[in-house]
Amino acid sequence: MYVQVGLDFGSRMQIGLDAVEGIRFLHGQGLLHRDIKLKNVLLNNANRGTLTDLGFCKPEAMMTCTIVGTPIHMAPELFGGSYDNSVDIYAFGILFWYICANDTKLPGAFDACQNKEQLWTSVRKGLRPERLPRFDTDCWELMCSCWLGESIQRPLIGDVALRLHLIMKRIGRTPLK
Repeated sequence: MYVQVGLDFGSRMQIGLDAVEGIRFLHGQGLLHRDIKLKNVLLNNANRGTLTDLGFCKPEAMMTCTIVGTPIHMAPELFGGSYDNSVDIYAFGILFWYICANDTKLPGAFDACQNKEQLWTSVRKGLRPERLPRFDTDCWELMCSCWLGESIQRPLIGDVALRLHLIMKRIGRTPLK
């Protein structure tokens, strides 16, 4: 996905919801995407998002200790080898940061790391993207809940969808199907 300059808040929330519905579909099939990120959400002419690049997608029951994905979107437990579908929730939280930022610049907290190893170590210790002044409080709280360090504490994908629906309702937008 390439963030379009001037894309209104409601449209960006719809893109987030579109990504969540894609994740929900995969999880409903017992699959993990394992590479949720900005580049893997394509927009059509109506600015509707579609989750793409299923190259790392695998049945949850077949998860091994293989580390795959894009480093800044990787949940801390991926480094330990044992994980479940909550890794996609974590990655959505990072994706949602970009959607809300309306920018493709690396979060400053991550950009300060010298290399991948330092970034991974910092993420395992709790480093997360910073809150930008333009972030809506409900959106920030949703992001933070998605990237909690303990996977069991993260919301289920249906809860993420519900919270996005509530944000859209609050701003007077009807989510599109």
